[in-house]
Parts: sequence; C-alpha cells; structure tokens
Amino acid sequence: MQENHSLHNALRQVRHHVGRVMLHGFSVSGLATYLQLPEYDFCVDMGECPVSSIGINHVFLTHAHGDHSRCLMRHHSLRRMMGVDKPSIYYMPADLVSGAEAWIHSEAVFEGVPEQRFKLPEIVGLNAGEKVPLKYRKDLSIEAFPTRHAQVGRQTFLPSMGVTLFNHKNKLKDEYIGLDAAGIIELKNQGISITREVYDPIVTFMGDCLGENLTDPALASIWDSEVLVTECTFVDDGEESMADKKGHTHISDLVKALEKYGPTMKCKYIVLNHFSMKYSSDHILGALQKKIPEAYRDKVIAFI
Repeated sequence: MQENHSLHNALRQVRHHVGRVMLHGFSVSGLATYLQLPEYDFCVDMGECPVSSIGINHVFLTHAHGDHSRCLMRHHSLRRMMGVDKPSIYYMPADLVSGAEAWIHSEAVFEGVPEQRFKLPEIVGLNAGEKVPLKYRKDLSIEAFPTRHAQVGRQTFLPSMGVTLFNHKNKLKDEYIGLDAAGIIELKNQGISITREVYDPIVTFMGDCLGENLTDPALASIWDSEVLVTECTFVDDGEESMADKKGHTHISDLVKALEKYGPTMKCKYIVLNHFSMKYSSDHILGALQKKIPEAYRDKVIAFI
C-alpha cells in the first residue's frame, strides 16, 4: 500500500468508555502516546502532556522512547506551576531508573535550574511480578511484566514493560462466610486471619511490543483482564516483516492470539492503539473489519 498522508489523528484526544474504564488519550506511532484512566488516577506513558493530565497523580512509563516518555517532566513541572501540592509518582521498569534520573537532571541543567533548587520527583522502579499499591489509591495495585520491543543486537532488548491495574481488596475467607458478628469478633480476638487478598484485573496495557508477546505462554495472564490495551502498528498485508524489524505488532499477530486464547480468555474488550501515522481512520477500520475473525469483532475497539 502507498503511504496515506491523511493522518488519522493529529493529537486530538480520543475517549472511549470500555468496560469499567474511561480511556482518554492519544496514540499514534512515532508521534506520541499517553493513555489516561481519570477515575483511577492513573496514566500510562506521557508522550504528550495535555491539561487533563495535570490532576493525575500516578504515571507508569512502559519504555524510554521519546514518543512515550518525553513529557514526563513536563507533567511534573506543570503540576508545580499550577500549584498542585501532592507529589506525583512515576513508576517505570527498574532498569530505567538511573537513566531517567540522569536525564531529568540534565534537562534541569539545560533549563537553567540552579543546582540548589533541583529536586528529583518520586520515581519507583518496578520489577516483574511485584504487586505495588498506588500511593494515593490503596484500593488499586499495579503489576509490571517484561515485554520484548526494541532489539539491540541479536539477543538484547531495551528495557520495556507492560502493566496491569488491579482492584485490590480483602474478602472474608470462604470458611468463615455465614458467621455472625460475634463469631467474627471472637476469631479476631484469637489473632486468626479471617480475610484473604483479592486482586481483580481491570485493565492491562502492553506498551510497544513485538506481536509474539501476545501468544507468549509466560504472559498468558494478560488475557485475564477485562480490558486489554495493545498496540497494532501495522495492518496491511506484506508488512509483517517490517513489524518484526521495528519491534511492533502486526494485526496478524492479534489474529493468532485470538485463535489461541479466544475460546478461554476472560478479556471482554481489546483496545488497539499506536497505529502507523500513514493510515487513515477508514483504512484502519476497514482492515479490522476484514481481518479480525467475526466472532471477536465486537470485542475489538480501535483507539482512533
């Protein structure tokens, strides 16, 4: 296909109500990606920093590429400029923390911030498999997982992670259901633990990634979230090798994943983002209609 210069979105914020979440943001390959969940006080990536981001306290960075990360410190600065007292929290792969701190300091030097006034924002490095409560929302936790995106050499990938947002609560253990209040109090007085932790996966964000991540058995739990947000940079026939070369997902990779996990997955909605800027909206929607199996078309939403 020849390049289509009718850009499907030129930084207009997109909004979709998907399951339990309102997903606000923008995502076009090479331009910018930011994905906000306002009611959950959470944002994934900060390739742009619209005013709607300023009130969000928790930001997760999937990887360091500029179209996903470049406005991280713009977010931090705008909050201070607009008098937001609560410090924002920036979560990212643990392997990115030292580089992020050096970058933030260099940006401050470039802007002329005196050394005595410079202060790093709060950055939390995450390791795969850790469930971490959001600082200001103890009812929510996140868990990061490794993804493969941009390759350096034959076996090395730049650090990148997806993330799942969980509703976290304590529930009465099954064996104590039906006990009256007196019985519950007696167990507590005896020091007996009567509750268990429950993590309900609300939404999973893949970030930029090779399509093979969608069928990786080690990441099968991504299909347990009610909503899966995953990139789909390329949609045309013949672009499969380009997708692999650039570390991105081709629509055929999603089709393979649906064939593998479709009959058993708990996921109710699949939001596709990060389409190439060369496609028009009509071209994207036409490709999804043509290539997504009919049984799953109602699940798939184009974030355009």
